[in-house]
Amino acid sequence: MKKLINLLSLSFALVLNSAALTAQQLDHGKHQTKPVATCQSNIMVCAKTISSVVTKQGRIWSTWSAGQHLYLNYSDDLGRSYSPPMLVNSVPEKISTRGENRPKIALDNHGNVYLSWVTPLSKRFTANVRFSYLSIITNQLSAPVTVNNDNLLTGHSFNEMVVTPQGDVYISWLDGRAKVAAAKKGIRLRNSEIYLAHANFLTGKTTFDNNFLTQGTCVCCRLAMDLDDKGLPMLMWRHIFGDNYRDHGFLTMKTQTQANTLKRVSFENWQINGCPHQGPSIVRETTGKHVNRVHMAWFNSAPDASGLFYAYSDDNGVTMSKVNNFAKKTYHPEHPFIVENLVTQNSHEKVQLVWREFDGKAFQIYYQSSANGEHWSAATKIAEAKEGVDYPYIIKHPSGNYLHWQVAGQGLMLVKL
Repeated sequence: MKKLINLLSLSFALVLNSAALTAQQLDHGKHQTKPVATCQSNIMVCAKTISSVVTKQGRIWSTWSAGQHLYLNYSDDLGRSYSPPMLVNSVPEKISTRGENRPKIALDNHGNVYLSWVTPLSKRFTANVRFSYLSIITNQLSAPVTVNNDNLLTGHSFNEMVVTPQGDVYISWLDGRAKVAAAKKGIRLRNSEIYLAHANFLTGKTTFDNNFLTQGTCVCCRLAMDLDDKGLPMLMWRHIFGDNYRDHGFLTMKTQTQANTLKRVSFENWQINGCPHQGPSIVRETTGKHVNRVHMAWFNSAPDASGLFYAYSDDNGVTMSKVNNFAKKTYHPEHPFIVENLVTQNSHEKVQLVWREFDGKAFQIYYQSSANGEHWSAATKIAEAKEGVDYPYIIKHPSGNYLHWQVAGQGLMLVKL
């Protein structure tokens, strides 16, 4: 079912650049990594967060930051070796590397690479969304640009990005420009808006428009995005309903610039005057009997409904399936991430889900799979580390899906699922 892959057979990939570093060993009995002796802050293995994406040919592109610079490199051998890092921003700038507010990376069908990140500004809780593009033809990175176009010292953060095969780039974020307008009227606004920007560098549309989607969002949780069957974004996020009920909203797009009506898709009724720092995850099925089914996973902590939850919708959030509370509050489960597995020969692993837990001594990564979201395998622990643990992700490789998991000072681990 799930197989931890031997370091010598390349299933366990420790990511290093050209700098020398003593690699850790994987304890297959305990699924636990051992610490390294030294770590220099300017090499990839020491990054707090690494974001990666895979081409159809199996090249793994990764982006990560050190100091005030963002870097990009790739591996053609499942992480045994990496290309020399490319410097994305020649002018130093702050780069957010928190788990939910991290640099993003995406590809189009031609192999062009798209990068987006957040640059904190001078005032607390203010930032800009930034962007750069690598042309596969010229092998040159474009000069970084600011995506939000309001020129305001306010919040533009928790960016999310999807790119269509044809090169339509969509970047969404939590936006604070309404707070500035409200403050001028003496009103303190406690929520954010969602904005969506669009560009297409293959067709010459190189300036991002900015389009308002919705208001009333929680101010500090990641957004989740995927593409619908028309190549338009669909989004899920933590929304504020009624009297501070912080459940989840979902919407699709009528056009590239106009959203459909918001749908509420979680109903735990978590009433809290604060920010959970826990955003959701979504994926749309693209093949098979349940094509266009949208799978959703999220965290909530209401008195009678706490932990991680899963449900799906076959009609874009109008109706929802029965909710599965798949990870209870006991061991602090967090940050679920869900994907579709297109290369599996086992139908019961078509939908895959990972998350992180903490038992008071160490962090564990857990895994479940399903054929269509209706019945799930038992939860299995597939990795463990004591500290410096990033959130878990899954990347899609031609050889199969892999857990993508960074432990600072030990390197990126790829565990085949």
